Amino acid sequence: MLVIVIALNPLSGPFFMAVNNQEFFTYHIRDIFEYFAEEKHDTAEFYLAAGTYENQTGGELFGAAEGRNLIVIQMESIQNLVVDRDYFGQDIMPVLNGMIHNPGTVYFNNFYSQIGSGNTSDAEFAANNSIMASVESYTYQLYQNNYFRGLPWILKEHGYRSYVLHGYKKKFWNREAIYPVLGFERFFSDDDFINDNIEGIGGGNIVGISDHAFYEQASVYMEEFTQPFYSLLITLSTHHSFKLPEYLREIKIRPQEDNIVGDYINSAHYTDKCIGEFIELMKEKGLYDNSIFVFYGDHFGLSKADKRIDDTLPGWLGAPYRYDQMMNVPLIIHIPGTDINAVYENSGGQIDFMPTMAYLLGIEKLDTLYFGQNLFTGEDSIVAVQTHMLKGSYIKGDQVFEISRDGIFENSRAWDRRTGDETIIDGCAENSLKAKSVIELSLFYLKNDILRLALERSMNVSEINEVIAGNEVALPDMMEGRYIAGDDMDAIDKFYKSMLQDKGKYALLMSDDIDALLQNIEVEYSGKSKVKGIGSTDKAANAEYVDIRGRIVPAVSPGDNYTKVQYLGYDKIILNTGDDAVLSEQFLELINADNPCGIAVSRNNWRANMNIWAGSKLPVYIYNAHVLTGSDVMQVYRQPWK
Repeated sequence: MLVIVIALNPLSGPFFMAVNNQEFFTYHIRDIFEYFAEEKHDTAEFYLAAGTYENQTGGELFGAAEGRNLIVIQMESIQNLVVDRDYFGQDIMPVLNGMIHNPGTVYFNNFYSQIGSGNTSDAEFAANNSIMASVESYTYQLYQNNYFRGLPWILKEHGYRSYVLHGYKKKFWNREAIYPVLGFERFFSDDDFINDNIEGIGGGNIVGISDHAFYEQASVYMEEFTQPFYSLLITLSTHHSFKLPEYLREIKIRPQEDNIVGDYINSAHYTDKCIGEFIELMKEKGLYDNSIFVFYGDHFGLSKADKRIDDTLPGWLGAPYRYDQMMNVPLIIHIPGTDINAVYENSGGQIDFMPTMAYLLGIEKLDTLYFGQNLFTGEDSIVAVQTHMLKGSYIKGDQVFEISRDGIFENSRAWDRRTGDETIIDGCAENSLKAKSVIELSLFYLKNDILRLALERSMNVSEINEVIAGNEVALPDMMEGRYIAGDDMDAIDKFYKSMLQDKGKYALLMSDDIDALLQNIEVEYSGKSKVKGIGSTDKAANAEYVDIRGRIVPAVSPGDNYTKVQYLGYDKIILNTGDDAVLSEQFLELINADNPCGIAVSRNNWRANMNIWAGSKLPVYIYNAHVLTGSDVMQVYRQPWK
């Protein structure tokens, strides 16, 4: 049988990948994770959340949906901005609003998107695995060979079968390859749906099936599923740029909003109408009463970076448009036949989705690694943000904190999410570091396939924490040093080719504009098409780029945007003092705040600051400043300490 399986399913095939990543470990996983249940964690502190869930299973809603089908609708681009709100007397989403205000539904209105570079796919990933996705590239491609143990696998062991239904190309975001690894048994893609091809549906570069046609056909498939099942339905109709045909536009828009804002409002109204049709289909097919329905938005639809939107929205909102409003997405949970009806205002994010669903389904233990918590019984989550606001920004309760774009904590700002009023930043530093930790540890988990490591070595939480605590970025004692102007494409090309030829070489890069330099390298060599759409990525070129990026050590000067360089996917970053004879107090703050992996210093002044180098306990790299001109190459060496 094994020979036949291998013959029919090559190692790169989804079936074999799923078996290779999962089934080998299932035999002894329960014994291993007995360790986790015994560990005690204080949820008021930053936590490696494994083990916290078991302390959050109290309350009357534990098991409120036990044994029911779990039907999750991930709504494309739906922000909380259009939920439980009218547009000058016109109800934008009457179906969902009706649920919110009637028995059987709970609504989390302080819930946030936590995506990385993969947009919609990252929302799926965070929700199902309680780990934040990567901003380096899309997680579904970079880590398709990792071991995952998220919601689909856990539900499978409780008698569930799991499916994904999405009316778009199965290779987009690498979904076809990753879904079996995540534990989904079947993916119904555009191969399984008849596209009604309504002009404007999907918008942009995506022309997808309408929500009406999608739900109608999905309900036919779902009727045949063995119960209990978990179905993840991913919609398309509210994809940017929201150009519904006129006959589907039912909200009358004022001239002031007769642009992308008005288009979005009508698109959201159409999506809501289709949800009502879907609920009726579930009733007709006998699936309504024995199911729990969960609706959440994947990410924003209206970008604050778009001046048209930023200028238009205040006329409707009555106040300036803010980043927290942009990232705020709804989480609505409907349990038919129950008297539950509440609005929860505690903060939460998409990584809290998995433990929250496990709680409602009556799962007593989460024998896996995760960062989220159960929103019904946990305290306010520190919602970490890594896109649009820089890493270190967060939402907790009613407080929104945005770390300064220059990386200096004192230049940051905070405000109240309810009023928009500015608040003091005193006391925000600790939560900011915790938010950064969630992002950095998530990436560390992904890069090092930590869950596989834990299972293969039978490690408990304390031992995993020791591995994490010992996670120091290793740099060689000698590196190639280069100074390249941010827009010098000839020098960039020469440098990149040299890195391709020498696979073991590390390079310390300095520039007049380090952000522009690194962005130009990404644009030219990452393999991503300059035509909008991640689906056209050249995987071979992207793999080369990711490898080379891992061997590039950007040298960031004081005042440069350290966090932005991190955002571009670089974790080996050095602070560069240049030829400054005496370092300022601000530089010491940067060392503490940014936590670089080393310091670069000119041979001319390294002795003048010996006390700082020794006190920082960071490796110091010495270079000859006068040599670095144009595309010259020099050796940068680590100063040994006794």
